[in-house]
Amino acid sequence: MEYSLLNKTEIRFTDIYLHDCDLTQLAQTVASVLQLPRDRVFVIDVREDHIALDLLVHSMKDDQFIGKKQELLDAIRSLPGVTLGPDADIHSEGVLGMIALSPIEAKQVVEKSTLIGEEIQNRVRRRVKVFPTGFEVAKGMIEDANTPYLVERFTEAGCKVQTHRPLADDVDEIAGALRQALDQGFGLIVTTGGVGAEDKDCTVEALLKVCPEAVTPYIVKFTRGHGRHVKDGIRIGVAKEGLTYLVTLPGPHDEVRLCTDVLVESIDLQPEPEVLAERLAGLLRQRWMKTVAHQHGHHSTS
Repeated sequence: MEYSLLNKTEIRFTDIYLHDCDLTQLAQTVASVLQLPRDRVFVIDVREDHIALDLLVHSMKDDQFIGKKQELLDAIRSLPGVTLGPDADIHSEGVLGMIALSPIEAKQVVEKSTLIGEEIQNRVRRRVKVFPTGFEVAKGMIEDANTPYLVERFTEAGCKVQTHRPLADDVDEIAGALRQALDQGFGLIVTTGGVGAEDKDCTVEALLKVCPEAVTPYIVKFTRGHGRHVKDGIRIGVAKEGLTYLVTLPGPHDEVRLCTDVLVESIDLQPEPEVLAERLAGLLRQRWMKTVAHQHGHHSTS
């Protein structure tokens, strides 16, 4: 489990005495015990019987510092020019204070923190936000069958689902909504609609604006500029930021239904974004091929 240090990053060694000590070596020794890069630890104050160091990091994993007091003291004691008195100790404020825990206390804290962390992660993963998109939905021109269906399916799966008014076909509006949902701690954020090849379709572009590393596989490709197609194909988007998946689905209800089982499974399976994206894209490609074959009077073997 990773802990935020909340800007309290100073460690003080007391009842410690230096004589011709190499402060760089001392800092590097502390960095080694705490499994930090050498350039992240600096001595910031030296007094007659104590020294202070600063850790230039924002967070640390539990196994890097919890219960590390004795290991740090032993490592410092072995350095040339360092003498520790009988009352040598380590002091720190905030989270880093757990350096001073005994091994038994450290184990108990880590176990408890792991359980709490897993519980929090599980709760986050089961928080779902659904965004329908498109002017035709916003204006009531077509029924939004997707949102109630997704609410029902995810609720049945034990999730808490929050819906949102339909978003306009606008990159900035959609990107802003995605960012806000990310900040609110949802485990899965789903948009429906706006993944096509027309000029109004922009949910994938909005996702890329928020998550530049998003995976965006094509469902089908077109010749750009042919007919209504101003883009070179239809694609979906999948990204993961921390615990949160962001997924842009097509708008047609049967395509959303086709993808929902995979999304529900992903809550427990937690696949890599590339894996989830390809599973969804594969389902949609198969459906596209069958639809095209049917329209041409053929039977697809895909």
